[in-house]
Amino acid sequence: MKPVDILKKIAFRHTSWFKPQYPYNTEPIQLATLVNQMERLRDMPGAIVEIGVARGLTTRFLCEHIVKSGIRDTPYYALDTFQSFLAEDIDFEVQHRNKKRSELQGNFGYNDFSIWQKNFCEFPFVKAIQADCSTFDYASITPIKLVFLDVDLYIPVQKALPRIYEALSPGGTILVDDVQDNSLYDGACQAYMEYCAQNNIFPSVVGNKCGVIAKPVTTDQSLTVSPLNKRVPDQAEFTSLPAYAMQGKFNTAQAGILHS
Repeated sequence: MKPVDILKKIAFRHTSWFKPQYPYNTEPIQLATLVNQMERLRDMPGAIVEIGVARGLTTRFLCEHIVKSGIRDTPYYALDTFQSFLAEDIDFEVQHRNKKRSELQGNFGYNDFSIWQKNFCEFPFVKAIQADCSTFDYASITPIKLVFLDVDLYIPVQKALPRIYEALSPGGTILVDDVQDNSLYDGACQAYMEYCAQNNIFPSVVGNKCGVIAKPVTTDQSLTVSPLNKRVPDQAEFTSLPAYAMQGKFNTAQAGILHS
């Protein structure tokens, strides 16, 4: 037996180094939904945009699918500050949403734009953009067909969603992470629910925390229902959404959330 194999045997049997780990912060159903949406939209012109990329684990997973499925000609934009949360966004969470600064400050501060780019140099279709998603000009990278918005806090989600939706091509999809109340990052949930209520969009959540917004192909905006929804809400449900969202007490069961 080779020395390296002996070391592997010892490590596997007597340490936890080789213990299988789940490396993603996103749920399996979120990754599956991203892949399914990529396949659904593969013949539609437009870019895929991931906002809030951290180390790039989700990016790397989706790059593997892009390569294996032969859609390398699809632009993939990875947008992030690459330097943790912005101070003003943390301030809002602390001052208006009763979050602890110590739980938010420094998160993702390990990141570095140049190193992140270097880590993805083998995937030339990935274009990293260092920017604030709250103010970024999404029209500069249109057409856009699929967006994964994973920025955790209330302010960036609240400011980015209308800008993204405006730039999104009809028929495209936005997936929002952390749409889960009573969690550290439930600011994303509040912003998502408010946006849906304000724009007559019935909220739909896949799994435990993946909010969906599908931009209709038709021009009738009287009611926007995600194709993942199973029913149309009545007016009473719509009018109840803002109050729940603003209080941070939105019960996901009332939104027709899917746990597929």
